Amino acid sequence: MNQQQQIKLLQHLIQIPTIDDHEKQVVDYVASLFAPYGERVRFTRIPYQGDRESAVISIGPTDGNFKLGFSGHMDVVNLGNPAAWHDDPFSGKLYDHDTKIYGRGTTDMKSGLAGMISTLLTLLEENVPLSGELRLLMSVGEETGQWGSEELTKQGYVDDLDVLIIGEDTTDLNISYASNGDIDYTVTSQGAVARTDQVGVLNAIDNMYDFINLANQKLRNLPRVDPKMGPVIHNITMISGGDQINNMPSKVTARGNIRINPLYTVADIQAVLTDVLNEINQLPRHQFTLQYDYLGEPVMGDKHNEYLLAAQEMMSDIVGHRVKLVTESGTTDASKFSQSPTPPVMLVAGPGNASAHKVNEYVDVAEYLSACEFYERFARKYLTK
Repeated sequence: MNQQQQIKLLQHLIQIPTIDDHEKQVVDYVASLFAPYGERVRFTRIPYQGDRESAVISIGPTDGNFKLGFSGHMDVVNLGNPAAWHDDPFSGKLYDHDTKIYGRGTTDMKSGLAGMISTLLTLLEENVPLSGELRLLMSVGEETGQWGSEELTKQGYVDDLDVLIIGEDTTDLNISYASNGDIDYTVTSQGAVARTDQVGVLNAIDNMYDFINLANQKLRNLPRVDPKMGPVIHNITMISGGDQINNMPSKVTARGNIRINPLYTVADIQAVLTDVLNEINQLPRHQFTLQYDYLGEPVMGDKHNEYLLAAQEMMSDIVGHRVKLVTESGTTDASKFSQSPTPPVMLVAGPGNASAHKVNEYVDVAEYLSACEFYERFARKYLTK
């Protein structure tokens, strides 16, 4: 694909609204791009629910001596305040003298996904003889639970890969080799329905304060602090409950998010939360239950790995300056892929900037095209004879 075709591919992906849904429409579109190549492409759909579907696209011999994986998610986050956007958030318009592409998902992460799709299409168009397999994993629901990558991992799609590149956005196209884990949970405080003028009635909101304070005390003071990724981070981000102003609430729910540095496992942090719950339930008239909404392990790679160093050299050559090997505070589908019984070497590299998840999201065209070149170069280096 030439650069104009690569830009149009990204614009088309942006124009498919996939806010926590409708990834099947992306799969349908991508399937149409690969249809002309017939049996040279292995295209597998993995249904999730409704209009949601992951896909695995593979080219090259399956019995070769190297298997390279690409990965990108198709869903995007919500718009925030739609009225605050300068233009249609699903327009994919070029602006600022055609140096930027506008819209939800440009940075996170349809530009990375588009670059990977374009690599497969280019290799097919040019009839490049491959000595190994290139496998693209397109996943659903990364933003809300990494449901797609979890299922792809369970079905074994990463078990035999040598290297897996995740096209999530990285600052200045740096190469990320480690990321935090993530736990999302919901805690419920049970109360007693009563009028507010009754003294001594269990108040679920008061008790929720007790839980939050204790959870913050224990989780924000864990002793293992990673030198690059910092401490474990805990925040309560959502609270709901109550029926009317002059009634005690029958229950209150709160949702918490924990970012786990690589010095801890998910099980380690779950044990701390269990201790919090047990301690709080021993207090008089405190009744709490806890459920986990998402569990993602931290990922720690070896920054001296030959593939990471090769990626660093390659990207540096493309962009004209030395890119860094970095750690990322956020989580990616690597958290689920790392749970494979035989996980591949994983690295994260993709176009992006601080506009991810914000109003008026955009991606720099030059950075997007550099990422396209990187994915293609990496594939040619390890998969051509």
